[in-house]
Amino acid sequence: MNIHFTFYSMPKRQQILEAGIRLFVERGLQGTSMSLLAKEANVATGSVYNYFDSKEQLINEIFLYVKRREAEFLLEHYHSQDSYEQRFKELYRSTIQFMLDNCLYFRFSHLYGLSPVIEDKTREQLLHVFEPFIKLYQEAYDQAIIRVNTIPDTHIQIYGGFSYFMHWQYLNNQSINESLIEQMVEFAWAAIKN
Repeated sequence: MNIHFTFYSMPKRQQILEAGIRLFVERGLQGTSMSLLAKEANVATGSVYNYFDSKEQLINEIFLYVKRREAEFLLEHYHSQDSYEQRFKELYRSTIQFMLDNCLYFRFSHLYGLSPVIEDKTREQLLHVFEPFIKLYQEAYDQAIIRVNTIPDTHIQIYGGFSYFMHWQYLNNQSINESLIEQMVEFAWAAIKN
């Protein structure tokens, strides 16, 4: 009931996106119909089609929505005047914190991030969304601070490691404390530095 109450203060498009995240995580792509989505979002089915032509378009828009929210969160905690090491560690720390604070967003990204339903043009848009962090990798490589130059592949490898580790922790009902977060951050920094 609280879920629908919070929807009333959201624009319809956002209601649909948020309901879609929850349903695609809980029921999967095949188990989520547009009519069920409309019911969950507390809108008419026609409203869903006013914003999205198909389920495939919707899931691509959700993926962008989730990743934009993640990028906004990361930028809130990013300080361009810090040393490269501080910036990378804060980027990794914030990435983990976003996963912890936004479990459904994280689970959606984990489940659909590598899915063929996410189109190439959607993935290309992410390059713009994460441009400040791509530049961080490039600048650090150019300054010989890090030794890897496969950007954004390197970050995807680190993000993937975090993602699978967090998913394993989630499935096994394990808690993640500050010490464990710092171990993950230090491991990631050591991986790109060396």
